[in-house]
This record gives sequence, C-alpha cells and structure tokens, in this order.
Amino acid sequence: MKAKCRGCGRLLPEENLIQYENMPKGAQFFPGEEELETEKGVDIVLRQCGYCGLIQAVGDPVPYYRDVIRASGVSQEMKRFREEQYRNWVKEFHLEGKRIIEIGCGSGEYMTCMEQTGAIVYGLEHLQSSVEQGKRDGHQIFRGFVEDEHCQIPEAPYDGFYIMNYLEHIPDPGSFLRGIAHNLADGAQGIVEVPNFTMMLEKSLYSEFIQDHLSYFTEETLKSILRWNGFEVLNCESIWYDYILSATVRKRLPARVEKLTEKHDQLKKEMREFLTEQRCRGRRLAVWGAGHQALANLSLLAMAEDIVYVVDSAPFKQNKYTPATHIPIVAPERLKEGEVDMVLIMAAGYSMEVKQIMDERYPNIDKVIVTEDGIKTCGI
Repeated sequence: MKAKCRGCGRLLPEENLIQYENMPKGAQFFPGEEELETEKGVDIVLRQCGYCGLIQAVGDPVPYYRDVIRASGVSQEMKRFREEQYRNWVKEFHLEGKRIIEIGCGSGEYMTCMEQTGAIVYGLEHLQSSVEQGKRDGHQIFRGFVEDEHCQIPEAPYDGFYIMNYLEHIPDPGSFLRGIAHNLADGAQGIVEVPNFTMMLEKSLYSEFIQDHLSYFTEETLKSILRWNGFEVLNCESIWYDYILSATVRKRLPARVEKLTEKHDQLKKEMREFLTEQRCRGRRLAVWGAGHQALANLSLLAMAEDIVYVVDSAPFKQNKYTPATHIPIVAPERLKEGEVDMVLIMAAGYSMEVKQIMDERYPNIDKVIVTEDGIKTCGI
C-alpha cells in the first residue's frame, strides 16, 4: 500500500528523499545484554510530499509514541526561558485565571513553569507512571491521549493549550490537532512547538533523524498543518538557539454572519412593504436580471407572486424559467407589449447600464434599482 502524507493526506511519491540504514529503532530503546543477538537497527526512510511539502519518515511509529519521556527533566536555563515565555504569553492573551492544558505533559516538568503565571493549569499524559509522578508533585494531570478528532478530554473546554516538542511524534498530526481544537473554547489560545527542520538542513544535522520523529517541520509546513486543522497562526519563529519552531495560535472562530442576516431581514421587510404598495396601486411588475444574485433575491425576498416575468438579455436564458421561483424569463423586447408598469432592476454591477437602456428604449415604464442596500427609485 502506498504511503499517505501525514500532513495533507495525499499519496507520497515512491522516491525516497533520503534513507539512513541500520539506525536505532527508537530514542528510548536500550537493549539488554540478552537481547544483543537478536536486536537489529532499522532503516529510516524520508519522503517529501509533493503537495504540502512536509518531509516525513515513512513506516510505523515507535511503540511508545503516545508517551512523553523527558529523561533530563528541564535544565535551569530552559526553566528560566520557559518561565519568561509562558508569563509573557499568559499576559498577552489575558489568560490569568483561565484554564490551560498541556498536551503531552510528561510528569509536569513544564507545568511547573506555567503554574507560576496565574493560569489554572492541567495536563494530559498517556504514560501512567508519569501521571502518577506528576500528581504526587501536585499537578492536575489526566491520563489519556488525543486519539482522533472526536477525543473528549476531561474538564473541557479549555481557554488555552500548549504542546512542547510532541507533534512530530504523532502518526496522524492533523487528526490530533483537530482533536485538541474539539476540546477548546472558541478563540482559545495556544503554543505549538516542534524541532526546527530548517536549522537541521542549514547545519546538516543528519544525526538528528530518529524514528521517534515522524514529521520534520519547516515554518511553512508547520503553519500549513495548523491552519488546515482549525487554528489561526498568529506568529511563528525559531527559538532556543534555532533548535525549536514556536507557533502561537488561536482556535479559529466561526465566521461572523450576523450582518448578512440583518441585511437580508432589512431588505425583505423593505421589499414586502414596497410590493404591498405597488399591489394596492394595481401596478404590474417585472424584474430585469437573471443573474445569480437576482435569482437568489427572487426567492429570499419572497417576490415571486408579484412578478409577471423576468427580463434578461442572454438568449440562452430566455424562454426558460427562474429556478426555485418558476417565473418566465423573456427577452427585453417583451417590455414593448405593455404588460408591466414597472421594472425592478436587479442586475448587480450592470444595473446602471440597464437603467440607461430603459431610459432610452422604454421611457414610459417606471423603474427602481434593487441592491443589497435597498430599493432606489429612479424618478417615479
């Protein structure tokens, strides 16, 4: 079976970008003496997606990919760096007193730094021994893993999250990110960090490859996978001597459609009052324009019962009917037959041109221009 890209899901090319033979099978695997006769290295095969550009290791993940293992804990230099980084992040996005979760928290090494910011900090970790140790150290940690986009984390939704060098281990990072987003409040803030593959290339750090790391992110590919899976990328930069790419993100907010609804309701009310007035005066109405905006408004503004026919200059539309509202579509010459007293011009960007045509050819027929801004009379 052909391999699929871990970023965009398209098929990967069969050509290898590079291959390293007889490599350690995992960063956390150390054979005992009794295993040496049977223990063998693995080949690390890297391919690059021709569509999204993500460079990735094909093959199976290491057995412990769900677990975060930080053998050395946090150095004093890193501790100071994280304390300042987290403090600034919490302050910038007003997360004091808000609920934040670290995804893949180990035994809480970085949670200690985040807890000093005034945020309410939780952690999610798969490795049971790390969960137990973290709880003994006073951290609020749940045992679990974001298996897919439907994952439910206890106490969700959260106002913020952070992932420290964990995303590159995940076999399906897109589903993983969607699962995190599923457990966040709208507009929640986040930090996502991964090893900086651009620096690896620039410095030819070939020894950085390990089967634990399935994805090798550049700034471009990190931004892409975040955007495809529910996040806006606010900033992305290299940190920690260029070894780390750090992205600050926000869960994407739903589009604001209130004004669309307000405008529709406003014009529908205006049109209803206008049509009622014309009906009371015994006036017969036509519409000029069978473009998609006009066709939509004929339905959305409930105009069909008051329209004798629709005029359009396109021959392929003539002698047909408007979809959904079933009003006859006729050629402009039909206006000469005296069946209508007024034309509602609904030709979008061509409305003024249609008005000029009517002024010249059909001066005895009243006209109004209908736009999303309302009904504009033309000298009635």
